[in-house]
Amino acid sequence: MGLFSSKSHPNHGLSIIAKNCKVVGDIDLEGDIQIDGFGEGNITQANAVVISASGHFRGTIHAKHITINGLIEGQCDADAIDILSQGKMKGVLNTEQLTIEKGGLLAGENRATLLTDTVVPLPEQNRAEIKQDPDAHHTDHKTRSSSSKKS
Repeated sequence: MGLFSSKSHPNHGLSIIAKNCKVVGDIDLEGDIQIDGFGEGNITQANAVVISASGHFRGTIHAKHITINGLIEGQCDADAIDILSQGKMKGVLNTEQLTIEKGGLLAGENRATLLTDTVVPLPEQNRAEIKQDPDAHHTDHKTRSSSSKKS
Protein backbone atom coordinates (compact mmCIF):
# COMPACT_ATOMS: atom_id res chain seq x y z
CA MET A 1 0.00 0.00 0.00
CA GLY A 2 1.41 3.40 -0.99
CA LEU A 3 1.48 6.35 1.32
CA PHE A 4 -0.38 8.59 -1.09
CA SER A 5 -3.37 7.52 -3.10
CA SER A 6 -3.70 7.98 -6.83
CA LYS A 7 -6.20 10.75 -6.05
CA SER A 8 -3.31 13.10 -5.22
CA HIS A 9 -2.92 15.95 -7.66
CA PRO A 10 -0.22 15.01 -10.22
CA ASN A 11 1.58 18.38 -9.93
CA HIS A 12 2.02 18.14 -6.17
CA GLY A 13 5.51 17.32 -5.03
CA LEU A 14 6.40 15.22 -2.01
CA SER A 15 8.43 16.72 0.82
CA ILE A 16 9.98 14.40 3.41
CA ILE A 17 11.27 15.15 6.89
CA ALA A 18 13.67 12.25 7.40
CA LYS A 19 13.74 9.97 10.44
CA ASN A 20 16.68 11.66 12.21
CA CYS A 21 15.69 15.19 11.15
CA LYS A 22 14.08 17.90 13.32
CA VAL A 23 12.23 20.84 11.72
CA VAL A 24 10.84 23.71 13.79
CA GLY A 25 8.80 26.45 12.12
CA ASP A 26 5.91 26.98 9.77
CA ILE A 27 5.56 24.95 6.58
CA ASP A 28 3.37 26.37 3.81
CA LEU A 29 3.06 24.03 0.87
CA GLU A 30 0.51 23.00 -1.73
CA GLY A 31 1.88 19.48 -2.10
CA ASP A 32 2.26 16.41 0.08
CA ILE A 33 4.51 15.98 3.10
CA GLN A 34 5.64 12.91 4.99
CA ILE A 35 7.11 13.29 8.46
CA ASP A 36 9.39 10.43 9.52
CA GLY A 37 11.29 12.61 12.03
CA PHE A 38 10.14 15.46 14.29
CA GLY A 39 8.28 18.61 13.29
CA GLU A 40 6.99 21.50 15.35
CA GLY A 41 4.98 24.49 14.16
CA ASN A 42 2.21 24.87 11.62
CA ILE A 43 1.58 23.12 8.32
CA THR A 44 -0.81 25.02 6.04
CA GLN A 45 -2.36 24.50 2.60
CA ALA A 46 -1.05 20.94 2.32
CA ASN A 47 -2.72 18.39 0.11
CA ALA A 48 -1.80 15.25 2.07
CA VAL A 49 0.14 14.96 5.32
CA VAL A 50 1.47 11.60 6.51
CA ILE A 51 2.97 11.11 9.95
CA SER A 52 4.79 7.78 9.69
CA ALA A 53 5.27 5.33 12.57
CA SER A 54 8.58 7.02 13.48
CA GLY A 55 7.15 10.52 13.00
CA HIS A 56 6.17 13.06 15.67
CA PHE A 57 4.56 16.44 15.02
CA ARG A 58 3.60 19.12 17.54
CA GLY A 59 1.45 22.02 16.36
CA THR A 60 -1.37 22.70 13.90
CA ILE A 61 -1.98 21.01 10.56
CA HIS A 62 -4.35 22.31 7.86
CA ALA A 63 -4.61 19.85 4.96
CA LYS A 64 -7.06 18.07 2.69
CA HIS A 65 -6.11 14.65 4.05
CA ILE A 66 -4.09 13.64 7.12
CA THR A 67 -2.83 10.12 7.84
CA ILE A 68 -1.47 9.47 11.34
CA ASN A 69 0.63 6.41 12.07
CA GLY A 70 2.99 8.17 14.50
CA LEU A 71 2.20 10.89 17.05
CA ILE A 72 0.55 14.29 16.65
CA GLU A 73 0.11 16.69 19.56
CA GLY A 74 -2.02 19.70 18.73
CA GLN A 75 -4.78 20.42 16.24
CA CYS A 76 -5.65 18.94 12.84
CA ASP A 77 -8.09 20.48 10.35
CA ALA A 78 -8.82 18.34 7.29
CA ASP A 79 -11.51 17.00 5.00
CA ALA A 80 -10.49 13.47 6.04
CA ILE A 81 -8.28 12.10 8.82
CA ASP A 82 -7.12 8.51 9.19
CA ILE A 83 -5.55 7.29 12.43
CA LEU A 84 -3.78 4.04 11.61
CA SER A 85 -3.00 1.15 13.99
CA GLN A 86 0.17 2.75 15.41
CA GLY A 87 -1.20 6.31 15.25
CA LYS A 88 -1.80 8.54 18.24
CA MET A 89 -3.55 11.91 18.13
CA LYS A 90 -3.48 14.04 21.28
CA GLY A 91 -5.55 17.16 20.83
CA VAL A 92 -8.38 18.47 18.69
CA LEU A 93 -9.54 17.27 15.29
CA ASN A 94 -11.82 19.21 12.97
CA THR A 95 -13.04 16.81 10.31
CA GLU A 96 -16.22 15.28 8.99
CA GLN A 97 -14.50 12.03 7.92
CA LEU A 98 -12.60 10.32 10.72
CA THR A 99 -11.31 6.75 10.57
CA ILE A 100 -9.55 5.08 13.50
CA GLU A 101 -8.07 1.63 12.92
CA LYS A 102 -7.88 -0.94 15.70
CA GLY A 103 -4.93 0.07 17.88
CA GLY A 104 -5.14 3.74 16.89
CA LEU A 105 -5.72 6.33 19.61
CA LEU A 106 -7.55 9.66 19.79
CA ALA A 107 -6.88 11.34 23.12
CA GLY A 108 -8.93 14.48 22.64
CA GLU A 109 -11.98 15.35 20.62
CA ASN A 110 -13.37 15.71 17.14
CA ARG A 111 -15.24 18.97 16.71
CA ALA A 112 -16.81 18.13 13.36
CA THR A 113 -19.72 20.30 12.33
CA LEU A 114 -22.04 18.92 9.72
CA LEU A 115 -24.55 20.86 7.68
CA THR A 116 -27.22 18.50 9.01
CA ASP A 117 -26.59 19.80 12.54
CA THR A 118 -28.38 23.01 11.61
CA VAL A 119 -32.02 23.25 12.71
CA VAL A 120 -34.26 24.50 9.92
CA PRO A 121 -37.71 25.73 10.99
CA LEU A 122 -40.76 24.49 9.05
CA PRO A 123 -42.85 27.08 7.22
CA GLU A 124 -46.01 28.11 9.12
CA GLN A 125 -48.26 26.32 6.61
CA ASN A 126 -46.58 22.94 7.24
CA ARG A 127 -46.77 23.43 10.99
CA ALA A 128 -50.53 24.13 10.80
CA GLU A 129 -51.12 20.97 8.72
CA ILE A 130 -49.22 18.83 11.18
CA LYS A 131 -51.11 20.29 14.17
CA GLN A 132 -54.51 19.68 12.53
CA ASP A 133 -53.86 16.07 11.55
CA PRO A 134 -50.63 14.68 13.03
CA ASP A 135 -51.25 11.24 11.45
CA ALA A 136 -51.88 12.59 7.94
CA HIS A 137 -48.26 12.16 6.93
CA HIS A 138 -48.06 8.52 8.05
CA THR A 139 -49.06 5.68 5.76
CA ASP A 140 -51.50 3.25 7.28
CA HIS A 141 -50.56 -0.34 6.53
CA LYS A 142 -53.26 -2.82 7.50
CA THR A 143 -52.92 -6.51 7.08
CA ARG A 144 -55.97 -8.28 5.72
CA SER A 145 -56.46 -11.82 6.74
CA SER A 146 -58.72 -14.24 5.02
CA SER A 147 -59.97 -17.41 6.48
CA SER A 148 -60.20 -20.42 4.27
CA LYS A 149 -62.41 -23.39 4.89
CA LYS A 150 -61.34 -26.87 4.05
CA SER A 151 -63.96 -28.91 2.31
